[in-house]
Amino acid sequence: RPPLPLPPLLPRGWSRGASPAPRPDNTSRPGAVLLKLGDGRAAAGPSSFNKPTDVAVERGSGEVYVADGYGNSRIAVFSSSGEYLREWGSAGSQPGQFRVPHGIVIDSRGLVYVADRENSRVQVFTQAGALVTVWASRVGADKGFGSNLVWRAHVSSVSYDPSLDLFAVTEGSNVILRSATGCTLLSRGPFLWPHDAILLPPLGPATPPALAGSWRANAGRPFSFAVAELEGKRVTQYEVRLGSGRAGLQSMYG
Repeated sequence: RPPLPLPPLLPRGWSRGASPAPRPDNTSRPGAVLLKLGDGRAAAGPSSFNKPTDVAVERGSGEVYVADGYGNSRIAVFSSSGEYLREWGSAGSQPGQFRVPHGIVIDSRGLVYVADRENSRVQVFTQAGALVTVWASRVGADKGFGSNLVWRAHVSSVSYDPSLDLFAVTEGSNVILRSATGCTLLSRGPFLWPHDAILLPPLGPATPPALAGSWRANAGRPFSFAVAELEGKRVTQYEVRLGSGRAGLQSMYG
């Protein structure tokens, strides 16, 4: 069976229709810089980052959420025009703390999901930074690997598709599809250091309005996810079908 065509990909953490309205200046030239955050110094504070890892945009307000990152262990929030607004988080393993916030996404409810890489979990927050819940990953028990396999205990990324109300989380050597309550619906792997995965909405006719925003209502309809493997040195797309009873997965390559 021939491979499914890949729908247009967006930068990780950005949802369709989520980017702020184009600014009127410098928009006539293709590739013009519309917004720049950070002064290039490795530091904390409202104008600096220390190895930021990901970005998400709130589709209503256009606020920009930065996972910052390897050095600062925080989430920093800016207006659509780049004004510093607030931040939360610190280094550690307690609830609300981070050990490398490595991925971030905002769902249709406005909740903020952070892949807390080395704490082996996804933490869920309000937009003000209040902790809502924690999705602990089973890979957190896999801490005894050698230095070349530490990624097997990582939760490296989280992505979201609003048409399905579904999340794809890279956990250790697998990609896990989770519901909005954090329940595991499907696991695919093993992969060689999966570093990022993105959900791609159902192909074919548009989802009827009555079925939008629910993976249950879309049971049996094919959609897909793409995964980037750091050690595998490849990007692969897989077809997914979630049944009404148990989840089922079929590779796009048969």
